[in-house]
Amino acid sequence: MEKIDQILESLYDRVIEPMEAKEQLLDLFAVINWVAFDFYKLETRPPKYGKYLITRKDGKIHWETWNGSGWAYNHNEIRFWAEIKPPCL
Repeated sequence: MEKIDQILESLYDRVIEPMEAKEQLLDLFAVINWVAFDFYKLETRPPKYGKYLITRKDGKIHWETWNGSGWAYNHNEIRFWAEIKPPCL
């Protein structure tokens, strides 16, 4: 509840725009957010080493390891990745 109050106060005080407040509130309750992956765009790469849920070009979904510079599996096949987060309680 404290984070929700902080976001709403920032919105009320015009510290953040309504769209940014909406995105922050949605992130609080998100369990999964898919990110479109393009190996040549740095902003679409996972932020750190670890296991991520991925979607391949053929539609299959499974866990894959990001080693910090690429996937253990062929990066040309991967279309989306997601980090599973616990819901905000």
